[in-house]
Amino acid sequence: MSTLDLTGKVVIVTGAGQAAGAAVARALAAAGARVAVNDLNPDRIARLAAELRAAGGQALDVAADTASKFQCVTLIETTRAEWGRVDILVNATVVRPSATILKMDEWEWARCHDVNLKSVFFMCQLVGRVMDDQNQARPSARGGLIVTIAWPEPDEPGRAAYAAGQAGVVAFGRACAREFAPLGIRVHTLLADPAAPEAVAEEVGQWISDQDSVFSVQ
Repeated sequence: MSTLDLTGKVVIVTGAGQAAGAAVARALAAAGARVAVNDLNPDRIARLAAELRAAGGQALDVAADTASKFQCVTLIETTRAEWGRVDILVNATVVRPSATILKMDEWEWARCHDVNLKSVFFMCQLVGRVMDDQNQARPSARGGLIVTIAWPEPDEPGRAAYAAGQAGVVAFGRACAREFAPLGIRVHTLLADPAAPEAVAEEVGQWISDQDSVFSVQ
């Protein structure tokens, strides 16, 4: 990660109140990015943003439920109002309900898919539009990167909703990558271990570094 230079780039990290999302935010801020950290829990991201600023970075905390399209708009527009653009999106939001298929109620199923899958759709769609507008405004400086972290389901009972949602995240990521490629926007889905947040951050940074040519000097 030490070779990654994101000076001046604007990043949104969802799910930054959890360990893996927070680790990603720290790593990207250390690489020079201006980072908007998001979570449903305002206290966690307020502390994280303060930590990033204390370390010399630029950070903004925006509490929002990314399962709501309107709150996703608020997150994105607050970031743009602060820094004028969005260059990178990292989707790291996840919930892991545990209920057997026979005992699971509809709310648990729906909430799992709202948070784990629908939020990815909303953020990719809305940030994709922003990135496309930026690219059309500056055709010679086309770029943009979206990384969605998918968490493989554990081999244990009670994870049916979680497993179905993560399969959807992977399939959606492939479709998103195909559709966004002609727009100059790179999309990557990273299969990661939620128990190893620092390794997740390293993998995200490595992938961004490998694709650094999609960014132009601003």
